[in-house]
Amino acid sequence: MSSEEHLDDLDQALVRLRRLWSAPRSSIKDGGMPVDMSSILVIEACARGEEAGEDTTIRDIAAFTDTEHSTASRLVDRAAKAGLVRREPSPADARRTRVVLTDGGRRTREHATGFRLAWLTEVLRQWPEGDVGHLAALLTRFADEVDRHGPPGRPADTS
Repeated sequence: MSSEEHLDDLDQALVRLRRLWSAPRSSIKDGGMPVDMSSILVIEACARGEEAGEDTTIRDIAAFTDTEHSTASRLVDRAAKAGLVRREPSPADARRTRVVLTDGGRRTREHATGFRLAWLTEVLRQWPEGDVGHLAALLTRFADEVDRHGPPGRPADTS
């Protein structure tokens, strides 16, 4: 199989996988209430910042969600209205606002992560452990390259 054919197969698979991010709202629920994927992404951005010991700003959330600042601000507003995050002054610079997880946001992240891992466990149940490890390593490597290059149509990060 040629390199071009491999790329075509990869493109076809990625198009088919897009449904992973467009799952029905009823798929992920917390406390019986559906949670928007955008709120899950806001929670994840905040959690990753928290784990790195850094403040998470609207700019960080915009970068994580690949949206404009104004869109990210609306996503944060939606997540805050749902009680998942809150805005507060940054302890490092009172002129800046950071977005932090609430206890409800942490619980929702745990629930969403558990939901995804249970689904992956079912989907990959018949796969040998080595194949799952290989898939994880290759997807991580691919995701790192996508992060470095940026989405299609945008200039690559040259840093």
